[in-house]
Amino acid sequence: MVAWINRQKHFLPNWEVDKIVYVPLRELLDPESYACYRLHFKGVGKSGGEGYVQDFPCFRHQKEKEVLWGATYRIVMSFLETVFGFSAPSMDSLPVIYKTMDERYLNGSQ
Repeated sequence: MVAWINRQKHFLPNWEVDKIVYVPLRELLDPESYACYRLHFKGVGKSGGEGYVQDFPCFRHQKEKEVLWGATYRIVMSFLETVFGFSAPSMDSLPVIYKTMDERYLNGSQ
């Protein structure tokens, strides 16, 4: 279900949502705006090592100033596919954005 809320101006970010970003719909429908988000999770790894690396599909807004990934990305992509029949390009063909996350992200203290 999708709804439009008139005069809604106040949204509250939390530890998982850093800020609210307005993205024009036409940008979300541009295949050139998508990338592979390669995250290095530092600290305790899945098997007790030094961390691990995982790739995620993502949307780049304003030349990577803002990156939409994870659960919010999946919600947006589900909407775009349902309403417009749009799917992001395969991650194999996308440019890679590198980022490191430490334990603060994993335990919610960032």
